[in-house]
Amino acid sequence: MHSGTVFGKSVFLRLVPIPLQCKIVASTQYNEVTRSRYNYPKNNKIPMSDQPQTNTTDLPPIDTSKIEVVISELEAPDFQFDFTVPVDLISEITKRIQDGGLEYNEQQIANLLIQICLDEGMQRLDRDSAWGARLLTKSVKEYLAQSPFSFSAVVDALPEEEIPIESIPIKRNQIQVDDVLVDTELFEQQLQFGTTAPFDGDLAYGDAIECNASLHLDGDASPIAEVEKCTIRVPSEHQNFSFEGLTLDTVGNELRGCHTEKELSFKIDFPDGKAGTLKLRDCSFSRITPSSVAHVLEQYGSPNEAILRTQIKMSLQHNFDRENTNFMMQQFYAFLVENIQMPFSNRVIQKKYKEMCENTLKSSKEESLSDKLKHLLLQKAEATVKRQTINYWIRQTYKLGVSEEDIDKQAAIIAEQRRVRPADIKEEFLAKDKINVLANIASERKIFERLQDKMVFTDI
Repeated sequence: MHSGTVFGKSVFLRLVPIPLQCKIVASTQYNEVTRSRYNYPKNNKIPMSDQPQTNTTDLPPIDTSKIEVVISELEAPDFQFDFTVPVDLISEITKRIQDGGLEYNEQQIANLLIQICLDEGMQRLDRDSAWGARLLTKSVKEYLAQSPFSFSAVVDALPEEEIPIESIPIKRNQIQVDDVLVDTELFEQQLQFGTTAPFDGDLAYGDAIECNASLHLDGDASPIAEVEKCTIRVPSEHQNFSFEGLTLDTVGNELRGCHTEKELSFKIDFPDGKAGTLKLRDCSFSRITPSSVAHVLEQYGSPNEAILRTQIKMSLQHNFDRENTNFMMQQFYAFLVENIQMPFSNRVIQKKYKEMCENTLKSSKEESLSDKLKHLLLQKAEATVKRQTINYWIRQTYKLGVSEEDIDKQAAIIAEQRRVRPADIKEEFLAKDKINVLANIASERKIFERLQDKMVFTDI
């Protein structure tokens, strides 16, 4: 650790009784996209006061320059804050709380001081952070009204330089919809409105599988993608088979002619050399008798088959464009992760690694994890932190936020892939408390769109 420096920069912060208390509660909430700068332990959440709310006071702002802040460099890109709040400033803050008609216990006052200090520390550091300041709970001294209050925190800092990317090579598929593809999709529509019956035997194009599906990398106990109660349609030889945005052509070939079983699994070799397995569990099968074209016309309100075929062609082109975007985004992020050289917080990587180990051990119900699995989880933690840190840096650089509209748009894209309603997708993520995951995907799409001016496309 390098020697610390005491900063004396004056920064003023207005203390407002009720809004500050609200802010304390809000700042304990954290997710990957919309997050506070401050990460408190979950047991430090503060209940709202039962006192009546009051209006903002007209008192002069609290002089936070009285707070002593020592900022020390740790292993890049981390810094440590060591805070000391003098007794006179504690007395002034406490008096304002009382004058505002509020009753704070010692724990609430301590948490208020922590919030003010962390905000002050971030202002003095004057750097953006990807992961936010984290309180070192063991450093927090007992709060005593007549003694200085001190504690420490750590924070990562993003680079101050511009993102060092001049050009990004991207391969782009050029796909034109022909009559064969339109015929295939029209038959898909006939299957959609057809009649189903339970089936047992060798699967063929158009057969439906209702199951719980998950995609695993070899050696990784936790799936990289998982969908419960999904319906998978056996594709034709002209169709690509995809699962959660990943094209798995070998699975489509193996499904045709596969015999019905309660559980099915398919080995996969990924382009990056990794291997995995698609697992279908609790399977039930049905064979569909296709409806007539006339019935499809009636369902869509199309006046004739020619107009319907035109509509299908436009829809197919839209679907191919969406899949092409996914294909290009995979290349885009592979390039960024490989070519952007910057320090990544080993502290955050180790924290993520520990969480992954705990979750994997819990789901596997084993007493311990193998060395091979631990190594794979460490690689996964490093890749996750690296990608998300780069995302944060780009978002900060280009001021890219994620709105409710962006999340709805991403839900609609996933819904198109699964052929369900966008509302169903959003409800699924909300039910699993993973709306932040959906927001992350939306964020990555915005980053991809924002940096298209740096991409050099090669049509294939």
